[in-house]
Amino acid sequence: MSTPAPLTDATLREAMAAELAPRLLAHIDRVVALTDELARHHGLDVALARLMAQGHDLVRAVPPAELLARAEARRLPIDIVEREAPVLLHGPIGALELRERFAVSDPRVFEAIWHHTWGHPDYTPEAWAMFIADKVEPSKTRKWKPLQRVHRIAFEQSLEAAALAYLDARLKEAVRDGIAVHPLATLTRNHLLRTRAGT
Repeated sequence: MSTPAPLTDATLREAMAAELAPRLLAHIDRVVALTDELARHHGLDVALARLMAQGHDLVRAVPPAELLARAEARRLPIDIVEREAPVLLHGPIGALELRERFAVSDPRVFEAIWHHTWGHPDYTPEAWAMFIADKVEPSKTRKWKPLQRVHRIAFEQSLEAAALAYLDARLKEAVRDGIAVHPLATLTRNHLLRTRAGT
């Protein structure tokens, strides 16, 4: 019996395309392209990083109420911040549906997509490449200037330094606007701060 060919970002894109609006598919294409660039720049596993990027927004367009219903049906733990903004659940739901419907079996891909809104202390370098690319792809940097600095740091310093700059910018925005901060954003930021300090 022949072994199935490994899943690639190209085959996943083909499988996903039928259920994604053109605008969302274009965003994903930009994220994949920038992830590729970042992964090559930092000497990472390009194929792995691209697969993470391709799958990250599978259910991004699902209405918030439906995301919440899917999470509740699966008995997922739902933080109060996620309950107030169910769009934050598109990472966990997307990761689960990629595994169930598209045979995405690599746990590194699963974890990267589950946590791609805020990152995670256990992220691999490839996951950080996808995370940064999602935040600073061209259409987003045009809309919010702090992201231009994050983009620059990702190439001139490190992906982790860029992630910290991104989370710092979001924290500053949250404090200014009186927005709740997701616990994982704080956990991840604290980890990055400790890593930078060498502790």
